[in-house]
Formats: sequence, C-alpha cells, structure tokens
Amino acid sequence: MYSVHGAQEIETISEKRIIKSRAVGATTVEEIKWLADTMISYASDWKRRGWAYVVIINEMYPVTPEVSEELVELHKKIEKAGCRAIAFVDAGAYVISAQAKRHQRKSKAAYVEGHFKTEEDALEWIEEIL
Repeated sequence: MYSVHGAQEIETISEKRIIKSRAVGATTVEEIKWLADTMISYASDWKRRGWAYVVIINEMYPVTPEVSEELVELHKKIEKAGCRAIAFVDAGAYVISAQAKRHQRKSKAAYVEGHFKTEEDALEWIEEIL
C-alpha cells in the first residue's frame, strides 16, 4: 500500500512486515496524526508477530514544539500497535536527527532504534531484527 498526505508519504513492504515513510519539508500535527493512524491501520495484521518502521527524515525540516509533542505520541502509539524496531535514515540532517532521538527517548518506547545514512543500510538492519 502507498499513501501521501501533505509532507508525509507512507508505503508497506508487506512480505517483510515493514512500513516505510518519508517526510519532505515541513510537516504538521494533523499530518503526524494521519501518519500514525495510517501506520497502525497498515500494520494491524502484524501486531502479534511484530513489525518495523523505516522513516526517511533527511529531507524533513526541523519541527515545531507542537509537532514534536505529536511525534512523541506517534512513538507511543506504534509501540502499542506492535512496532519492534525503528530505523531512521537521517544522513546529514543533524537537527532533525537530534529531534528524532529526543522524541523516542521522551516516549519511553521500548523498541530498538537505529540511525543510518542510507535506506539500504536501514532495511538490512531491520531485516536482521525481524
């Protein structure tokens, strides 16, 4: 499946139980809520077995405090929905990478987290985990 909403795009790699999203530019609270709801819907059949999330953020702008709080909630929601690992592709995006790390820590989500320079590296790591 593939969907786009504002700055967010999302797709599934169903045979591997992976959801991948990309954010380009500025994103809003409403877009993050949509992203979380869409991910949870796409992954509903995988909840028991677990799934992983690859998020490509190297083209995303730093977020506002309101969006930041919604991203913390996203982390909590996807963990409850069975997400076991998240891989950030954030090469060269130092500010947004630091924000992503802070969101994950603040959410206290227990899944495994990794940061990668390329999408290929992130997918390889995720496949080892699942």
